Amino acid sequence: MSKQDESTQKPVVPEDKKDKGVIRGTIKYPWGTVRDATVTAGEMSVTSDTAGKYEILSVDPGSYSVEARAPFTGYEVTTQKVDIVAGEAKVVDIYLDFEKAVVEGHVYDSSGKPIAGAALSGVLFGKDMQTVTTDENGCFRFDKVTPGDRFIRVNARGYMAETRDFTAKKEGATMVEFRLQPASCRFYGVVTSESGKPMQAEILLMKSGIVVQKTNTDAATGGYEFPVLPGIYEINVMAPDHQPRGWHGSISAHMKIDFNMELAPEQPTDEQGMH
Repeated sequence: MSKQDESTQKPVVPEDKKDKGVIRGTIKYPWGTVRDATVTAGEMSVTSDTAGKYEILSVDPGSYSVEARAPFTGYEVTTQKVDIVAGEAKVVDIYLDFEKAVVEGHVYDSSGKPIAGAALSGVLFGKDMQTVTTDENGCFRFDKVTPGDRFIRVNARGYMAETRDFTAKKEGATMVEFRLQPASCRFYGVVTSESGKPMQAEILLMKSGIVVQKTNTDAATGGYEFPVLPGIYEINVMAPDHQPRGWHGSISAHMKIDFNMELAPEQPTDEQGMH
């Protein structure tokens, strides 16, 4: 008979504790398990081990709120309800989620008129990128934001993109407002494969070595667009399995720049490289 995996074994209560119960489980978070988390049930408290596992012994029968706290900041205190009867061992795995804050605000033009359909994005909740668009009143709202130092980038057709650094507070809503300047000119064009078919690519617009805008081409047309002010810029285009392409120069009016992407040369395998 093969040995069962520990996670599939039925929890048991020691013979000398049949009038008591046991609560055990694993503390987890988005990237794995959590060591040194504090787990509390009633007046009893333990700490999770290096594998994120915990065990509370000799629990009197009854109803408990099992509470888990991460040993680091940025995560919510999580609670689960459990009923314990004599001689029973309950498995209570607890998932720790990020603390959540609310960020909301408005996007206006330079005259104070609301801009509808502006796209706002940023790494606001954990490591995931979030994107919302403004309504007809120029309003936006992010409901899941990890408290702390964050940023939002806003893009609206015909306006200069803008990035705002701010601190998301734990209590109440954090307000962020934008007043966008109209762009007097724009880069635009299409990205195609060697055969001339539109293709998806990532395009970076840089100024003085700093990325000021980033976009992906339209999947159907290969088109892209950057609203800008007059000045000197650099454009870098990248696509999987293709050689990167670039452009550098100045702009003072609308400028169309197309890119035709060449396949990257195949890299020799170890066997092909042997003589």
